[in-house]
Amino acid sequence: MDLRQLRYYVKVVECGNVTHASELLHIAQPAVSQQMRNLERDLGMQLLERSVHGVAPTAAGQTLYRHAIELLRQADATRDLLLQDAERPQGKVSVGMPSSTARVLAMPLARMVRDRYPGIVLELIEAPSADLGGLIGGGRVEMAVVADAVETRGVASQRLVTEVLHLIAWPDFPLPTEPLQLAELARMPLILPSAPNSIRSRVEWALREAGLSCDVQFEASSTALLFAAVIARLGVTILPWSAAHVELDEGKLKLAQVDHHLFSRDLSLCWHDTELLSNAVQKVKSIILELFDVLGRRPEWTAGTHGQDGSA
Repeated sequence: MDLRQLRYYVKVVECGNVTHASELLHIAQPAVSQQMRNLERDLGMQLLERSVHGVAPTAAGQTLYRHAIELLRQADATRDLLLQDAERPQGKVSVGMPSSTARVLAMPLARMVRDRYPGIVLELIEAPSADLGGLIGGGRVEMAVVADAVETRGVASQRLVTEVLHLIAWPDFPLPTEPLQLAELARMPLILPSAPNSIRSRVEWALREAGLSCDVQFEASSTALLFAAVIARLGVTILPWSAAHVELDEGKLKLAQVDHHLFSRDLSLCWHDTELLSNAVQKVKSIILELFDVLGRRPEWTAGTHGQDGSA
């Protein structure tokens, strides 16, 4: 029994005549008659009483007619929903990102999703990079922008940008005109993100490899607190341009490059590779890639490489 047979059957019952039904269906009468016989054979019962005056449903045929009407209605409704979703995707999409990335990505992403796909409800979740993998694995978010993503079973990834980590200081903090050397950085009062944090790990690894120690004056778990501490002249911090771009434009902070290979990190978009992504999720994913294709060209932010495919 398939939907085509059910459509033929409903039309035959409603017309009370196979010939008339075949005309309305634009199908040859013998083909319609054969489908009715096939349906009766598959179900193992007589569905139609045949006479010289036409056809009429048996008791079983009446039951099938009622169910067929409902099944065809549901099938049509499902098709309409699929067509509607293709043109106007609906549903909630949750996206995670570190606070530094959220400061440059969150509002443009929210605005573009709202303008292009008003049926999508976007949820943005700001979390440390160390926690974002767990949010994907636990199904809390459909996708996340992750710093220094590691290979994880069941999670696919696409690298977005390699972002440069800068020293961030208050405007009149004395800085050399050339990129900072690690020895100079080690002598500065540092304000670092609370562990675990990929930026803090990179700073500590770089100094440890050089045989240097650092003077950590203050720790904070949020970008806002780090900036407040820098503006209060408690120390300097290490963050990407994306985290500080507003304060830099306002002249509240300034940045300097650090001359060391560990002062950069990859940002990747990660999502489940074991699940079929809904149309809404695919649309949001496409917007994120589009935004990074533009934002990733900012020389203050990136090392000049972006948008390469990969898997993790």
